[in-house]
Amino acid sequence: MKKNSVSKRKTLKVILISILAFFVLIALAVFILWFLNGKPSFGFSDVLGTRAAAYSDTASSLEREGFAADALYLVETLESSHPIFVIDGWLAEDYVDIRDEFLDYSRNNSITRLDFAFAAARYITTLRDGHMNTALIEDTHNLVIFGGRLDIRWLLQNNRLFLVDENGDITNKQITHIGNVSTTQVLAVVNRYYYMENEADRIHRLSHISRFGDVIEKAGGEIINNTVQIMIDEDGVLSVMDVRLLSMDDLISRSSQSDYIIRHEMIGDVFFIDLRTFVDGEHITETAKAIERVVANGTRKFVVDLRGNSGGNSSAGRRLLEAMGIKVPQYGATRRISDLMVANPFFWIFRVPRLFGVSYVHFEPVITANNNPNNVFVSVLTDSGTYSSATMMGVWVQDGGFGNVIGTPSPNSPNAFGDTGIRITLPYSGITVAISTTQFLRPDVNADPITLNPDIMTDPADALDVALDFLHSLNGM
Repeated sequence: MKKNSVSKRKTLKVILISILAFFVLIALAVFILWFLNGKPSFGFSDVLGTRAAAYSDTASSLEREGFAADALYLVETLESSHPIFVIDGWLAEDYVDIRDEFLDYSRNNSITRLDFAFAAARYITTLRDGHMNTALIEDTHNLVIFGGRLDIRWLLQNNRLFLVDENGDITNKQITHIGNVSTTQVLAVVNRYYYMENEADRIHRLSHISRFGDVIEKAGGEIINNTVQIMIDEDGVLSVMDVRLLSMDDLISRSSQSDYIIRHEMIGDVFFIDLRTFVDGEHITETAKAIERVVANGTRKFVVDLRGNSGGNSSAGRRLLEAMGIKVPQYGATRRISDLMVANPFFWIFRVPRLFGVSYVHFEPVITANNNPNNVFVSVLTDSGTYSSATMMGVWVQDGGFGNVIGTPSPNSPNAFGDTGIRITLPYSGITVAISTTQFLRPDVNADPITLNPDIMTDPADALDVALDFLHSLNGM
């Protein structure tokens, strides 16, 4: 009997210790989140849960095969993973109508893979997520909706397209027809299937995507022998031009990709940083050390060139600013904690909250006082190619009050969805979809949430000269 009593006590002791250890681990995880990410608050309910479940109940009786299966898989995955579904007031009022239209359309046995891709793109626009405009891909480089790109440059102005000359200047040559259909019809397709975050994004996407072969054909345009005929109106004189479609391989071979990620040099008393893409690593470490050395020697003026920089790992930009002694403002964020998200090792810290049914975590934006003890001044150069983490760096500088932004507005809104840490492949079509996990909120809650407006608006080609002139005009630095 005594042996049994001792054995029971030992078993009970082990159970109690195990329970205690479990709760200690939970408390530790919560503390790490709270400490590292600015006192997060947790949420336990999904805004759209009831409607999503209701449709799933109906859909369970449908035949799940082909594009219909892909559509249902995409909808269910997005509704359980994208942050818009846990944020009040963001989901489009017509979301359910567009979603159900997509699901019904995908059951049509006569549609092609490209038809399905356009329908999926239309559905994705309801998420109000610029990062997901290019979510439908074949692999790392190839978009599903593409079909080649016209070997010509034009730019949207006053809702019309005008040719651009070899210097990048807009001309008076208006494009009236593309593939024998009106330019208006082609632009309408872009508007329907792509979400635009702000006016800069609208100009950029309409100018760029209107040259895609698939988009032109979707508008009813003709492509003959990989060539598209366009009509030009130059001051009332009409002419036609045959323009070839460039493949993705053509574009990659033509692209002027930099042979460096980052470079730096002193221009007078200004430390100039040319950052082509946000990839963290030894190259960032070397530049950060160089920044620390020049700051120690008295340099206080910096330029960071982000023209054409489409983003990447934001820690690369943060490390550069921290090397100057700056404490960057903290973005607010709502992260959707889904099963798919925590399956990514990068998001391991969110696995414990997920065990308890937490569906999202929210961090408030914070601007720390005395965030620039070295009194440096940073000018960030932006243009229509500045996006994602590159936009974030401009926002840090502007909201933190330790510099300015020079150039033209970024097409990425300061308050935007991003951090596409989830990818799924639709089983029937084989299309890969990248999914955002987070909504970011700019640190200064009183600043424009839609557009990163430059402090000095100028032609991006002149931005460096303008920045140097401005920095040279500062006294006492």
